[in-house]
Amino acid sequence: MSASGSLRLPRTEQSARVRRLSESEARALETSPAAAPLSVLLTEGTARAHEQAERALFLQSLFTDSWEGVYGQFVQAQHYVNYLRQLHTLYAAFEGVLPRVARTALTPMLLMPELRRAEALEEDLGYFCGEPRGEGFVCVETRLHAERLREVAEDAPHLLVAHAYARCVLDVFCAPARARVVARAFDLDGDQGTRFHAAFTDAEMTEFRVRLHSRIDGLELEEDEAREIVQEARMAFRLHALVCDELARGATGIAASGPGYRVGFSVSQ
Repeated sequence: MSASGSLRLPRTEQSARVRRLSESEARALETSPAAAPLSVLLTEGTARAHEQAERALFLQSLFTDSWEGVYGQFVQAQHYVNYLRQLHTLYAAFEGVLPRVARTALTPMLLMPELRRAEALEEDLGYFCGEPRGEGFVCVETRLHAERLREVAEDAPHLLVAHAYARCVLDVFCAPARARVVARAFDLDGDQGTRFHAAFTDAEMTEFRVRLHSRIDGLELEEDEAREIVQEARMAFRLHALVCDELARGATGIAASGPGYRVGFSVSQ
């Protein structure tokens, strides 16, 4: 642990925990042509990892299960706040490294204002907790994920595109549906407590998807850089699944119905 209190792992150990591509996936990345637009390569190349992340038991329980009664609502709120704290740690880390890519070829995509969500998360945490930056649980997997963001920003900034893409798919694309779930679950008025998820209407989301893909496809990248971005995006999805698995472990009201993931409705569908 560093003097600032942040968790720091040797790069070799960090890689062993987060780089879990199978041999077949690695070979596919090496042989796949980069002729297709990067947005298409990302969509197709991360489909399995994306699906597994969305089917994480914690997310399924939090956003699709029914939590009955006052106590159930209280427990659900605790889990939701824990989830927001993990997201705030990740978005704060992402925004913290953005100055390193300012005025570079990556700027058109990475500096899109829609990717800056830390302030909205602070407002939601302030609504639920009263103190947005108070002490809260941040799991080891979240710290590893944040450390990975800082690592690639220093060593391979183009890989930040992968993490930005994963956050859009996991958080932004499903935001309107989740905002409705949260508002209904906690009887919220207006955008109180839903600033993070209520940033877009369904119509605005369609326009944002088009603009995001255009920005991704407009990046000037070598073929090997495009392959590396797809591989890093897979890692980002898997890191998110690990965070959710840790949040589900021993959590009140969340019980596994299978080995790690629950198959069911996804609010982003």
